[in-house]
Amino acid sequence: MEAFTNQQLQSAVAQLDQALASHEQWYKGVLRVLVLHVPPDKSDLAPAAHRLCRFGQWFESPQAAFLYNHPTYASLGAAHEKMHVYARTLLQRVVNDETISESDFDKFNNTLDRMRLEFQSLRQELADLVQNRDPLTGARNRLNLLAALREQYALVLRGVQVCAIVMLDLDHFKRVNDDYGHTIGDSVLVATVNCLQAHARPYDRIYRYGGEEFLLCMPGTALEQARGAAERLREAIAALQIPVNKSGESIQITASFGVAELSALRSVEDSIDRMDKAMYVAKTSGRNRVATEEDCGPVG
Repeated sequence: MEAFTNQQLQSAVAQLDQALASHEQWYKGVLRVLVLHVPPDKSDLAPAAHRLCRFGQWFESPQAAFLYNHPTYASLGAAHEKMHVYARTLLQRVVNDETISESDFDKFNNTLDRMRLEFQSLRQELADLVQNRDPLTGARNRLNLLAALREQYALVLRGVQVCAIVMLDLDHFKRVNDDYGHTIGDSVLVATVNCLQAHARPYDRIYRYGGEEFLLCMPGTALEQARGAAERLREAIAALQIPVNKSGESIQITASFGVAELSALRSVEDSIDRMDKAMYVAKTSGRNRVATEEDCGPVG
């Protein structure tokens, strides 16, 4: 979900809450049929009942389209459809004036519980993303950065994978604010993150580390691979044309990159320090370039 905007995430949480409220109303209607034996809604007896209820209508609507490829979204959809299958069985028994078995009723309730669990899982994940996002750029904030890097570090220690970390700092960013104002400065930061999201892999994580500093965590990437990836990102940022007024004037920016690996031979904090020193080398070597920890000389 790295490329989702804050607005998309916040909207999805609100829509999920509304969809669940509608579903709870639907559930009360089903209980009314089961207890009082009043006629059920015809749509609940249809083979595609899971698409006809309000929750199902939202679930397959354009508003939810950006979630279509998310695994929890898919699990929620499967649980919702299965729950409607068991609900239809119970409702049809009422229509036929047949006895509802304890087993069938339990199956309905179990699938209902599963659906609610999947719903809460998806909602919590979206809400956590909103909480952990920088409100301006949509990049992750530093709140859980160390915890996330330590998770990757644990995999490095076990020999499961390698992992690189990349720091980039926008060159002469203060001049942008001084010459064009902070509104344009904010536009530059947003454009930078959009560029990173467009060129990074789906599972690379982008953090706003400081004012104009960003950190990328790149699982499964060795140092030289990360150097190459950083070079491509550097070129992409340098190619940006960022509008500064309505007359079509634009500015270009550059960034300096420092690259290091999470190493089993040192702590996460020491790896961050090596990455930071590499970025300093890039800065002092002329800016708009990539340096790795190997360019910093031996540790010590």
